[in-house]
Amino acid sequence: MASPTTPTHGKLGAIYRLRPNGFEGDGLNDVTWGTAYSGGGTSGYFEVVIMAEAVPDTYKWRKNGGAWDDNTAAGYAITGAAQTLSDGQTITFAATTGHTLADSWSIGNLDTEATTEVAAAAQITAATHRLLNPNATITWTDSGSKTVLITEHTIGKATFTGNVTVVTVSGNNGFVLESALEKVGYLIDWNLNITLDTAEISRMGQHWKEFIPGQAGATGGANAYFIGSESFFDAFKDAADGNQKYFLLQLFNYDPDQDQTGDHFMAWVTFTTFTVNAAVGDAVKESIGFQVFGTPSFTAQD
Repeated sequence: MASPTTPTHGKLGAIYRLRPNGFEGDGLNDVTWGTAYSGGGTSGYFEVVIMAEAVPDTYKWRKNGGAWDDNTAAGYAITGAAQTLSDGQTITFAATTGHTLADSWSIGNLDTEATTEVAAAAQITAATHRLLNPNATITWTDSGSKTVLITEHTIGKATFTGNVTVVTVSGNNGFVLESALEKVGYLIDWNLNITLDTAEISRMGQHWKEFIPGQAGATGGANAYFIGSESFFDAFKDAADGNQKYFLLQLFNYDPDQDQTGDHFMAWVTFTTFTVNAAVGDAVKESIGFQVFGTPSFTAQD
């Protein structure tokens, strides 16, 4: 069935924010992740959890969802300096006390991550590593020396200047874990406007104008229901001052099972406009406008 052009069925859209430092909890978020991860050709993600509120506080950590390293059940004491987990990955807490029990942080690192290549395109093979961090530097390396033209951050895919050979991907903090995303609102009546610049190359004597394609871009807008403790105005301010540059939008236009597995667009965006309206007796709705970062992706119904 062809995908309809107007949203139907289920939750029509969702907004996710990147948790700063992959932080999840209610306490002090004062972590700085190191940038020297070296997995010897193997990507890896780390999770760190506060074990005890003490003087100093203690934490445990694990890599790739494996067993927790809790320093013989006592936890590692926070020193305030850079502390190494493994493979060169460090974590630094600005304060040694004041954290909250069970608060957690996460980071996903790409290291010569394998891809599946088809003609001039390559996509990260591991589906769990495909949501790329738009704030990080991602390096795609083709053994045939082709260079990247387009990176699709929402599906871990790149298009190159020609047919590729073997492509690998690297980047500290390069991919986003599910735990590093926080759903902050739902969208209704959304629109996504994709445009392609063109340049006229008509020559004297031609009867019809001739154009060549240029750069593509996308903008959009929606009415939004906020479900968090803050306002989209805070998100707008974060975008303006650079604290939270990008938000992830999931825009459904066909979801008959109402389980968020239907046809949908995915895009990293920056909020550009913000409007509040509320009729008497109605829920407060916040209308937003957004600018798409990079290339949006489309996924057909499962």
